[in-house]
Amino acid sequence: MTATDIPEGFAPFPLDDSFNDVFAPLYIAMDEDGPRIALKVERHHLNPMGICHGAVYMALFDIAFACIIGHSLGKFTGTPTININIDYLSASREGEWLFTDVQCLKTTNSVGFAQGVIRCGDELKASGSGVFKLPADLVAAKGYSP
Repeated sequence: MTATDIPEGFAPFPLDDSFNDVFAPLYIAMDEDGPRIALKVERHHLNPMGICHGAVYMALFDIAFACIIGHSLGKFTGTPTININIDYLSASREGEWLFTDVQCLKTTNSVGFAQGVIRCGDELKASGSGVFKLPADLVAAKGYSP
């Protein structure tokens, strides 16, 4: 993939020797509303029926929700998933660009709540919500502040 194929405003999501590297290529854009994640559906994202595997939507939500909660906290750190609920609305095909549009609803001392959608252009592909465990000591937690 060349830089001209990447949607305007997006940059490659950092590789870190984790699942995200296997799932890649992912892209991230930051603005005043927080991070947005994008993915171009490739062959390795497809199920045996030739459409985007549902686990791709789940992983996109997992990453996007963790990012928006980190943005809300002012620190990107480990936030293990407690629960994610997904409504699958439309199948995606190879070559389509998927974009997340997520919001942090609330953070408490111990958990963060997020919701959002995955789109391809104006077409909704999935909607979801998630709950994530926050570090007991945010200041001491590994991570970085933007």
